[in-house]
Amino acid sequence: MGADDGRRVTITAIAREAGVSVPTVSRVLNGRSDVAPDTRERVEELLRHHGYRRRTSRSVRRAGLVDLVFNDLDSPWAVEIIRGVEDVGHGAGVGTVVSAIHRQPTAARQWLQNLRTRATDGVIFVTSHLSPPLHAQLRRLNVPVVVVDPAGVPAMDVPTIGATNWAGGLAATEHLLSIGHRRIGFVAGPTHLLCSRARLDGYRAGLEAAGVPVDDALIYPGDFYHASGFAARPRCSTSPTRRPASSPPATRWPSASTRPSGVGGCASRTT
Repeated sequence: MGADDGRRVTITAIAREAGVSVPTVSRVLNGRSDVAPDTRERVEELLRHHGYRRRTSRSVRRAGLVDLVFNDLDSPWAVEIIRGVEDVGHGAGVGTVVSAIHRQPTAARQWLQNLRTRATDGVIFVTSHLSPPLHAQLRRLNVPVVVVDPAGVPAMDVPTIGATNWAGGLAATEHLLSIGHRRIGFVAGPTHLLCSRARLDGYRAGLEAAGVPVDDALIYPGDFYHASGFAARPRCSTSPTRRPASSPPATRWPSASTRPSGVGGCASRTT
């Protein structure tokens, strides 16, 4: 019985061909963990081969919930994301379930286990790495996924929404150059994140386009938390050489907010 034979394949047929019970096929479809890996692989291959689709009612029942998953909830930016999702969800009659997995595999597994016990209309991951195993589990559950500012390179079939990191770094640098700054510092983010590297590249591009040499001594290590930004203040407000009065210092802080605040003589950006 193939996918193109004009007939709809059933779970019973899949179970018979795989040599397993119907409940086993059902457990695979529902993403249950109590199935042997080789059995799961055999069943999933048959499901793909036959193009199996779950039977759906004429009116698809919605859960009225969307899961919003963060690594951490300890930043003002997370609060802004939650507020935005809540506002849009409220207008659509959809509630929001907020979770934090704290970059721990055990926490991610626990969240996924909780998800299996209830329904959701979709999952929004924020600055998270959507691992292939987790993505596969969500596909088995037929849960749509969107990633906001992915930490790494997401799978090609995963929709993503990202900040204009390179353009933001360029625009901030160009702004400081336009008001007379030439010694512009940059508090970087974690080097393993694509967004960090993109912002730094935008900063470099802005300086190079203006003919201002990039001084690596003005690029300070950071981690997107306030402490690393404050740690750079003494360094950005002093210089080993005398600066011309017409070239005041400035520091570019890589953040989503553009609220200016004077810090030790440096033009800064804070979250």
